[in-house]
Amino acid sequence: MTLLRHCFFYLFVLIGPLSARAQNLSTDDFEHQLKKTPGAQLLDVRTPGEFGGGHLPGATNLDFRNPAFGQNLTALDKTKPVYVYCLSGGRSAEAAKLMREQGFSSVYELQGGYLKWTTKLKPIEGAKASPTAKAVTPAELKALSASNRLVLVDFYAPWCAPCQKMMPIMEQLQTQYAGKVLVVKADADASKALMQAYQVDEIPTLLLLKQGKLTERLIGLQSAAYLTDLLDKNL
Repeated sequence: MTLLRHCFFYLFVLIGPLSARAQNLSTDDFEHQLKKTPGAQLLDVRTPGEFGGGHLPGATNLDFRNPAFGQNLTALDKTKPVYVYCLSGGRSAEAAKLMREQGFSSVYELQGGYLKWTTKLKPIEGAKASPTAKAVTPAELKALSASNRLVLVDFYAPWCAPCQKMMPIMEQLQTQYAGKVLVVKADADASKALMQAYQVDEIPTLLLLKQGKLTERLIGLQSAAYLTDLLDKNL
């Protein structure tokens, strides 16, 4: 009998954490499961200001920092799955914990939150595109690469937070390497053909072209020191 109790205990220890972790989904799994779940409820727990700057299609906004958040959850159906996200995963984890405590049967969290969702170029709504965005075509980049020894292409979007953090760094590099390295800004919303040509499916992405050939592909936020070192080595 004691052995049997020990077996149940170890099963609980092993299976319990795995079950909890299974509620935290990658961007691809979150998108896939959300689409195939009838009656799914999609919840954005960021502030109304963040929500107004862009959100997942069909999401409902309930601000987790609002003192009435717990009470506002009564607007949701506890018997139906809830898919929840915030900016990067912190608030949504707290919200999901509270929802489970309140008796919600199925709560799924988006790993990396809205930041990861947008950098993977997943669909959003409510974000305003830049009115000055101009497409960079594959032909234009080829011509620029032919006349410039080093070309650094920055794939970005105005709604992408990591891209915004990179902006001062790119401006610094543009000034620092003027006449040596051509920095090309490629808006992800406007330059779809270029992104397809170079198989870019996440932003920010930097491509370094040396004498027309792709030599480096960098994905995600990069430091000024790292980029400076990279360019110096290729000059």
